[in-house]
Amino acid sequence: MLGFQSAEKSKSKPEALDNYLNIVYEKFIDDLKLNDEEKDRKIIQLKSELAQKKQLRQEIISSIEITKGKKDDKEEDIEALKVEKIEIRGGSGDLGETTPFIIGSFITILLTLYLFVFYSSSGYSALYGIKPGSLGFLNPQVFSDAGRKGGLVVALILLFPVIFLGLGYLIHDSLEKNKALKDEGKRQQFTLITLLILITFIADAFIGYKISEGVHRNNFNAGITDVQWEVSLIFSDVNFYLVLILGFVVYVIWGVLLNRILSHPFLKSESEKTKLLLDQIDVKIDKRKQEYQVISNELSNLEGKLEFFDEDIPQLQKKIFGIENGTLPVSLTALEGSIGEFMSGWQQYTNGNNYYTSAQNLIEKAIENQTLWLERKKSEINFELAN
Repeated sequence: MLGFQSAEKSKSKPEALDNYLNIVYEKFIDDLKLNDEEKDRKIIQLKSELAQKKQLRQEIISSIEITKGKKDDKEEDIEALKVEKIEIRGGSGDLGETTPFIIGSFITILLTLYLFVFYSSSGYSALYGIKPGSLGFLNPQVFSDAGRKGGLVVALILLFPVIFLGLGYLIHDSLEKNKALKDEGKRQQFTLITLLILITFIADAFIGYKISEGVHRNNFNAGITDVQWEVSLIFSDVNFYLVLILGFVVYVIWGVLLNRILSHPFLKSESEKTKLLLDQIDVKIDKRKQEYQVISNELSNLEGKLEFFDEDIPQLQKKIFGIENGTLPVSLTALEGSIGEFMSGWQQYTNGNNYYTSAQNLIEKAIENQTLWLERKKSEINFELAN
């Protein structure tokens, strides 16, 4: 062993260690030197490795571009699904519909009160006769007159308009069912709607007939007319048409407004079908987000690999340049290994040929000198490689 032999020659003197370490370094460098054949073979090997890494780097760049495109596509898919959710809800969040909704609601409430008063008065007149001197369909004392006839009559007059309001709600319900049929692509049904409107018209016509008859009989009894009541007179009586216009026509207008208000998105809760569709879209959005995260992780991994190649390729190019120009690449780890092997032999001889205390002092001094020599040599090696 070179370390053992060197310690034997120098009698383990620490002052002689630097010269022997220089010999170790020169031997280490000689072992690194390549002949022309080895040099060419090493250059070919490194250039092949360099070309392979450059190709891999280019493939990574291409993969990064493709992955970025996939990432952008997932972002667009998520935004499209969010828009689809808004469309399924029918754009119910549009504040532009607020004003028409408020105005329509106000008019509908007023028309409801009007129809209540109208049918209370006209219904009482049709059922209990026309009070002499009244307008027929409008009796200002209808509730006081009903009160004198008893609580049952009052209840009847109060509940009578509910019949027509209920018919209007049934028409609204039928219209909503038709909308559902249309959304499902099925044929709409108008039979019930037609029947409900016909019933209302017949009821209004009956009320108008009774009022016209009552007014005519009052006029006949008062001597205003000498023509007795006949059914044919109904077609020339203005009271009959007033009842139809102020009752049935207004009722139709009220029904249309009622349907528009009650079917407005502000008042309608999401149907089960709509909720199911929205849940399905939420599932799709969650899946797209998971895929987006996977793609983001893949992109980060590719960018990390690209960063590695961006650092490794210049080092490899520098290594090839050094071999081509006679600058040998030196591994400091390998050098430290050679020095360590030398010092092991040096310490073995010192421990075996000196007293314990003396041997320990010599070894400590030798290690101190070896550490200083290695630090100087590292600086020299860095200087050589830098140039």
